[in-house]
Amino acid sequence: MRTFFSMGRHRDDDCFYLCQTYARIPKHLVRDNANLLVLFKQDEMNLKHVYDDHVNTDMTYVQFRDVCSACWNERKCGFLVIDKDSELNEGRYRKGFDCFVSIKE
Repeated sequence: MRTFFSMGRHRDDDCFYLCQTYARIPKHLVRDNANLLVLFKQDEMNLKHVYDDHVNTDMTYVQFRDVCSACWNERKCGFLVIDKDSELNEGRYRKGFDCFVSIKE
């Protein structure tokens, strides 16, 4: 799996890595190179890992937790999308795939 994930980008392949526990994903290969994260409801430990790895320069942990809660409580299977290729208030954080979340700086 590691070889496929690391070499796929050189062949312009898209790779999806599906897991139930964020903390168990290999950090240096997979977590650090992810462009798009789709987060369903997480426990505090996994949420803190996501925050530390991808969000900490955009907002406080409390703001992030509130954004996540709003996304998760929107509907039965609500989710937050983090698009690391987008600018902060231009789609980086989304409720589902199509509703942009505005972050106060």
